Amino acid sequence: MSLLPFHRRLNIQVTLPITVIAFLIVGLLGYIVERGQNQIALYNAQLELRSMLVVAQGSLNRIFGFGRYDSVGEALSEFQVHPRVTKTAILSPTGELASYYSANAISPHLRTFVQHLGRQQIAEVARSGVTIMQYHPEHNHFIAMVPVVSGKVVGNQQLHNVFIVEYEHARNWYTFANVIFNELVLFLTVLLLVGIILWVILQRKIVRPVRRLMVGVDKLARRESLQDFDIHSDNELGLLGDSLRDAALQREQHEKQLLRFSSAVEQSHDSIVITNLAGEIEYVNKAFTDITGYSLADVQGRNPKILSSGETPRSSYDAMWTALVAGRSWQGELYNLKKNGEPYREWVTIAPLRSPSGDITHYIATKQNITERRAAEAQVQYLAYYDVLTGLPNRTQCQEILQQFLDERDYSTRGAVALLDLDGLQRINDVRGFEFGDLILLAVTERIGHVMKAEPEARVGCLGGDLFAVLFPTRSAGREATVNRVEFMVKDLLAELAEPMLIEGERISITASAGIVVYPEYGDNPEAILRHAETAVHNAKDAGGNQIAVYNPAYSYALEQRFEVERELREAIANNQLELYLQSQQLSNGEVVGVEVLVRWNHPTKGIVSPGVFIPIAEMSDLIVDLGRWILRAALHVLKHLPGQQTLAINISPRQFRKYDFVYQIEREVVKSGVDASRLILEVTENLLVDDVDDVVAKMKALQKSGVQFSIDDFGTGYSSLSYLSQLPLHELKIDQSFVQGIGEEEKEQLVETVIAMGNNLNLRVVAEGVETKQQVEFLSACSAQVVCQGYYFAKPIPASEYLANQSQQ
Repeated sequence: MSLLPFHRRLNIQVTLPITVIAFLIVGLLGYIVERGQNQIALYNAQLELRSMLVVAQGSLNRIFGFGRYDSVGEALSEFQVHPRVTKTAILSPTGELASYYSANAISPHLRTFVQHLGRQQIAEVARSGVTIMQYHPEHNHFIAMVPVVSGKVVGNQQLHNVFIVEYEHARNWYTFANVIFNELVLFLTVLLLVGIILWVILQRKIVRPVRRLMVGVDKLARRESLQDFDIHSDNELGLLGDSLRDAALQREQHEKQLLRFSSAVEQSHDSIVITNLAGEIEYVNKAFTDITGYSLADVQGRNPKILSSGETPRSSYDAMWTALVAGRSWQGELYNLKKNGEPYREWVTIAPLRSPSGDITHYIATKQNITERRAAEAQVQYLAYYDVLTGLPNRTQCQEILQQFLDERDYSTRGAVALLDLDGLQRINDVRGFEFGDLILLAVTERIGHVMKAEPEARVGCLGGDLFAVLFPTRSAGREATVNRVEFMVKDLLAELAEPMLIEGERISITASAGIVVYPEYGDNPEAILRHAETAVHNAKDAGGNQIAVYNPAYSYALEQRFEVERELREAIANNQLELYLQSQQLSNGEVVGVEVLVRWNHPTKGIVSPGVFIPIAEMSDLIVDLGRWILRAALHVLKHLPGQQTLAINISPRQFRKYDFVYQIEREVVKSGVDASRLILEVTENLLVDDVDDVVAKMKALQKSGVQFSIDDFGTGYSSLSYLSQLPLHELKIDQSFVQGIGEEEKEQLVETVIAMGNNLNLRVVAEGVETKQQVEFLSACSAQVVCQGYYFAKPIPASEYLANQSQQ
């Protein structure tokens, strides 16, 4: 910051004018005092002279009245004694010098003075007898003309002489020199001291803070920090310093915010364009350049319409300008072209930019490149209505097609839907993998399309996986004719699908099950029609596959019954409507060694529901798992009260066994019950062994460490082999009751003997179930005295409470 010249410094510009003004005021006051003094002196001189003249006039009148002319000189001399009276004389009425002070006789000035007096004025005073007194400032004196009685009478008129007096009164007689000099010097000194004090105060209170402010402003201009800037002043300059520091802080924050905004704008993935009110581009960010290929130099000053592809509807532009002219924002989609001519789509938001006064100054456009998003949306739209693999309409699209068929049908027409479900595709996927299975689905799609060329009005769809749909529009025909027509077409489809197909060099034969439903007879909405068709397909597959099933309401009734049983069974588990039954397991001598747990459902309205009704339904879903957990908890409670070393056997379903937390659930319930785990026998079927044998063995061994025993139920009816038996940690084999019931037949007896011998060789306990006659008991005991018998011959299943009561009485 440069040093200011002396005359431009604030303390000089303030102090010097104040001092000069003060001196001017003093000078003006002196002038006023001087003038006042002169006026007062003039007034006093007039008063004094008038008084002297009155006295002199009286004396001279007496002298002349008594004729004492010799005393005139003495009277004049007495008057002349006054220091300011310079000339005195008595003139005749004609202006001639009649008498004068003898000391003036030697002065040549008296006669000259008298000669210059106005003769006419002298005569007028002599005639009128009125005194005239005049001040002549140019000569600094008073001239007084006083009529004096002469003693002479002309006619009836008294003649007067004129007494003239010159009375000096100079202005410089009362100038400043006559004012008390010491007081003036003191006043000026005080005034000088006040000026110095004022200068010092200005230095401390104004000049220095202003200099500090100048330093702050200079730092502010150079964008230096004002964090330590402070002005120690308790006046407005201190507030100004605080405001300057606050302004610097706010500017710093604003600049940081502006920098963040600028960075955000530059780094934004959205194009940002700013135009003036004429629509000329003033700014574009980097994203605009990256997306369009245009640089700022390419588009600056040009209209954004250079991007237009001509594909944007005119209505969009009209709506945009209507909104902008009204001062509102606008959003919409624009079809534009890049610099290289490549089309792209943008979602644009244009908003007016306003000045602090509220006037619109610019427009800012934020643009999102939605080309890929629109393509993705189109893909999503496609995926929402078409199967990804086959490209056929999916379930949603098939429902819309069916709804269209229903809307267009006449009252008397009927249509049909045929579903084709491939048989055994899951097995092929397990063996060859899903990619191989997908190739089969594509081949099936091609074959269905080839056959359906004969029905151009029909539509083919894929409801998911290997479930294909053929949608036939309505025709004017009865139900039987419709079924025959559709069955004929479906048989052609099944025959075509049954032909071997070459997949990656491998000949594959595959069949399908078909279900047909006629609408609107068996469904007046798409959802119901497809649901009934699926029911028919399930019945075709249950019949062995490669079959055609035409929907019958009885199918739905069976499904509804199964659904109702499943629903009520869930309530039964939650409301403790289930009850455990126990059937004893005994040696041939009658010794009870254990019991098997059976479950009964005591329905509140239907009574006892057979396990043969609800167990198969439960096994179709995870409901069997919930049922198994309930049975386990209740059975462990019973085992806790069983006498001696009796064991308790529980059937475990394959679905429950496959659960990832199966081992944890068993161990937790055993620990909670406090029973000896070695008294618990878990019965599993041979069907379990067709799954992951390693997982089965691992779970069995984990529970074996806890003491739990395992039994193979219905041994000989499943898929067991000696290799499996050698791997599994088994403790028991259970002979299927169909073999026991065949005792008396040589072949069945040989099978029983083989199983018992196998168990003995493997050191496994053998349990024969379904023992009902003495002959069966004797045969089994003859094979081995350690065979455990279970059946009606010894005891029927009874409620657990009853069994425990009987045991306590023994």
